[in-house]
Amino acid sequence: MNSHDPVPHDFNSHLPRRMVLATCGLVLGFGVIGWRLFDLQYRRHNELAKRVQDLHKTHRVIPAMRGPIRDINGELLAHDKPVFDIWVNSTHIHFLPDVKQKLSKLVHVPVDQLTKQSTPEVLLASYSKHVAAVLANAICAAKPETRDAKEEEINSMLANERRVEFSVFKGVAEEDAETWRKLLEESHVTGVSLRPSVKRFYPCQERLTHVLGFVDHQHEGREGIEAVMNSRLEGTDGKQQIERDRKGREITAFRGATVDPRNGNEVRLTIDMHLQEVLEDALEEKLEYYQPKKIVGIIVEPKTGAILAMSSRPLPEHHDREAESAISKQRKVTAAVESFVNTASPAIADQYEPGSVFKLITFAGVFDRKLADFNEMINCDPDQKACAALKLHDHVSGKVTVAQVLAFSSNVGSYMLARRLGEESFMDYVGRFGFGKKTGINLTGEIRGDVMPRSGWDSFTFSRMAIGHSISVTPLQMAMATAAIANGGVLMKPQIVREVRDEKGNIVQPFKAEEVTRVCSAEAAALVTKAMERVMTEEHGTGHNKVVIPGVRVAGKTGTSQRRKDHGRGYDVGHYAVSFAGFAPAENPSLCAIIVVDDPHAPAEELTGGTLAGPIFAQIMRHSLNHMSVAGGPPVKGGAE
Repeated sequence: MNSHDPVPHDFNSHLPRRMVLATCGLVLGFGVIGWRLFDLQYRRHNELAKRVQDLHKTHRVIPAMRGPIRDINGELLAHDKPVFDIWVNSTHIHFLPDVKQKLSKLVHVPVDQLTKQSTPEVLLASYSKHVAAVLANAICAAKPETRDAKEEEINSMLANERRVEFSVFKGVAEEDAETWRKLLEESHVTGVSLRPSVKRFYPCQERLTHVLGFVDHQHEGREGIEAVMNSRLEGTDGKQQIERDRKGREITAFRGATVDPRNGNEVRLTIDMHLQEVLEDALEEKLEYYQPKKIVGIIVEPKTGAILAMSSRPLPEHHDREAESAISKQRKVTAAVESFVNTASPAIADQYEPGSVFKLITFAGVFDRKLADFNEMINCDPDQKACAALKLHDHVSGKVTVAQVLAFSSNVGSYMLARRLGEESFMDYVGRFGFGKKTGINLTGEIRGDVMPRSGWDSFTFSRMAIGHSISVTPLQMAMATAAIANGGVLMKPQIVREVRDEKGNIVQPFKAEEVTRVCSAEAAALVTKAMERVMTEEHGTGHNKVVIPGVRVAGKTGTSQRRKDHGRGYDVGHYAVSFAGFAPAENPSLCAIIVVDDPHAPAEELTGGTLAGPIFAQIMRHSLNHMSVAGGPPVKGGAE
């Protein structure tokens, strides 16, 4: 070996080190794998097993029936019916073997030939289009112009990989379900099924719309009784465990435990549908004749505060969001009202200046404080010193009795009596009768009205409020105040819910009559009632020969006021709100009612509460009293015509 040659490298000298490194690497790698297996198989076993199970197992909701709503006599006003919803499972529609079989039957071409002629993508797209067309044709037959848009919408949902299951139509009636199933079978549609559901129906369509309210697409109460009593009406859905295969198809043999639904409670109202029909028919007739912006009517039982009827016209605009099933052959069915424009009842959500009807408060206070005698003479001369600067207009002049001040509706006389009360005492009675605060009725949307505090008064305010101006009230507030006079001076809380019952008919929550406060003495209320009778019996009374119920003594008060502008401040010249509030029989009141007509179209001489609203009151009261006697109430002489 040459001394200049390099020393040969001994490769074997590094072998042990390499083997150690390789062994350590293998041990570390297997250790990581072992730890991962330990983590998956032992530490997270339950979690991962549940996750896998959840991919294949789920719960199907069994809908509960929402409780019915009935009137005081048990007549059905709102109830649920079993229906079916049309659901699509896109996994089935995209399962190629099934799609080939269905398309083969549709085009009468063997499966093998279809496979050769088209790619899987083309076959799936073609079948999806077929399914969308079948569904769109069925859903939109009643409105053919919407068919193309519906088909495009369904196609878009089928193409969305994130939407595995979705509904395309809701509310198929039970009698139409078999027709749907036959259509799907004959059209060779897979992946579309009918699932049990419920839908809200209102048998008395266009009756009590404001009072009942409606339910939304989630079957939750919105507005009216449906909203206020939602917790009582709604039930608890049941559920059923189902299992699917890896393609998303349900395995019927593996259906699991079922929890039955619990249906909601029944709500029974104080409303008497016979009286409601009388009221609504009268308002409908006068709406057509006078064409007002609005007309409101309420019938109350004075002794209990029970609302027996409440309505307004025009009816709220509404629509059913769910299109009618074409399969039903365009048969009209009563559908749940899904949305309203102006949902709250004008009886509690609209305010107006009551005009002379509000003089009842002034008289109640004066008689309660014994500040005037029934037959005492009052000077109604508008030019007298106490009134000269107030610019009070009056159609009465000279001296008349206190009773005639109310009967003739003298503004000057009413103010002169209010002066005896004084501002502070007058406002005390305004508050006692419930003005400026909500009545607390079980309905949504109630407002408080507008009572100006004394700090905001000017030199005219007191004289105007004493005659029903410069103050705004709701029709219900005015009705309950009038009913307090009929009830011997006791103001009742308005009741519209009578009781809640379970499925067996047992009463689980009664709603009893509730006194709010005594507004005046029984003696004072009797004197006011006596003066209210004079409105009809005095020759120059504002209701003379206009509010007549044969054989029945009526106590009432007319009201006429310029209406406030809908937007902005001030009044609409030549436009009025006219009203009449009263009760009968006067000697033992069983019914109290109010009629408010907002901006009626009529000759100037008819635009008064007595001439226009009074006869409407007489019409509904006559029929209502007759019904009450037939239904077991006190006999009423005269009765309905």
